[in-house]
Amino acid sequence: MKASPSLLSKTQLFTSTRQKLFALGVLLLLFTLSLFMQYLQFQKLTEFDDHISTVYVEKQYKKKNYWVLKLQSSEGFSFYTSSRDNLKNIEGRHLRVRLFIKDLTFLSYLKGFYLPSQILMGLELKEKRYEMMEDLEELHEPQVSSLYKALFFAGSIPSDIRQQLSALGINHLLAISGFHLGVLSFILFFSIKLIYIPFQKNFFPYRNSHRDIAVFVFALLFLYLYFLDFVPSLLRSFAMSIFAYILYDRGIKILSFTSLFLVVGFLIALWPRLLFALGFWFSVSGVFYIFLFLHHMKDLKPWQTFLWIHVWVYLAMLPIVHYFFGTFSLGQLFSPILSMLFIVFYPLSLLIHVLGFPTLLDPLLVYMLSLKFFVIEVFIPLYFFVFIIFISLLAIIHKFFFYLLFFFNLCFLGYFLYGIT
Repeated sequence: MKASPSLLSKTQLFTSTRQKLFALGVLLLLFTLSLFMQYLQFQKLTEFDDHISTVYVEKQYKKKNYWVLKLQSSEGFSFYTSSRDNLKNIEGRHLRVRLFIKDLTFLSYLKGFYLPSQILMGLELKEKRYEMMEDLEELHEPQVSSLYKALFFAGSIPSDIRQQLSALGINHLLAISGFHLGVLSFILFFSIKLIYIPFQKNFFPYRNSHRDIAVFVFALLFLYLYFLDFVPSLLRSFAMSIFAYILYDRGIKILSFTSLFLVVGFLIALWPRLLFALGFWFSVSGVFYIFLFLHHMKDLKPWQTFLWIHVWVYLAMLPIVHYFFGTFSLGQLFSPILSMLFIVFYPLSLLIHVLGFPTLLDPLLVYMLSLKFFVIEVFIPLYFFVFIIFISLLAIIHKFFFYLLFFFNLCFLGYFLYGIT
């Protein structure tokens, strides 16, 4: 009797301890080589007391009586500097700057660093995406244009708007990452499928349509990534998507913790700076808790999974986020609902801009940003943070710890609600 394809089990990524040790050895070798390349770049930067570099301004914002600039060097590193000059809006513009190197260690270089600098000259070149962001500013009022700039072009968000987004618990929705990449992939896949399938059936039925469409989708996503100048969060998500598809195409189980840990190790091996990137670890934590939910809640119906997974991830991330950031308000209780609605809002916002109705959702966004919530600062102690991480890892092994983790997360939420009332 022939087995049904639906009953076939996925192949595990590793079938022996020897394979796992070999993969670990390859990752360590790759990490060592990447770290060595970073050290060579660090030596070149710190060879003299000053260093002249061509940069473009990735972010610019006012702090008290001076400007803070995040600069991306053509040599591959980014850093912060400041200026007391009366600067106009120079986001996206290319500059020649002199960097004054003082007491910069290799560890600081990897973690992200500040350098005093002097702007020597401005160049006429300007990144295309920043020109398009200026077009958005002409279409929307400042608050709304800031949201769309972040959503479409990875633009920076002013601190007052970011505080409002934090009060609503939706900061993560505006930072382009794997969530956005997933929505874009879904839209592109089914759009291309409508066009490609008829041609494929008539002219080359022997080809694997899903594989061909996947190539088109990844090619378009890469162009978007290139256009955004390889935004780190999106680059990481793109690399994870490529890896996940390779596993899927070869019939290897994707939703496994082994696959997740391998991808994380591979990304760190390629980009050692990720060890110190908080956004990266938040992203990894979110994916981990999604896997954990799917691992233990296999019997739920699709609509139940869709609803409960948003609630679960919100609760699971609560102690993780509040070890680093203390902001909490009652508005954050709407975070799971807003995350679900975002799946509709994101493609809709793209569509209305393409069709020429860009301001259609502006009243809704203005209202959302006008909501006021009482905000408190609550931080999780280090020992609680370590305890939650420990329980989370044990939850991989046994369902009891999954429920225990859920119970503790509910306790944290109750503690926060008690503090705000």
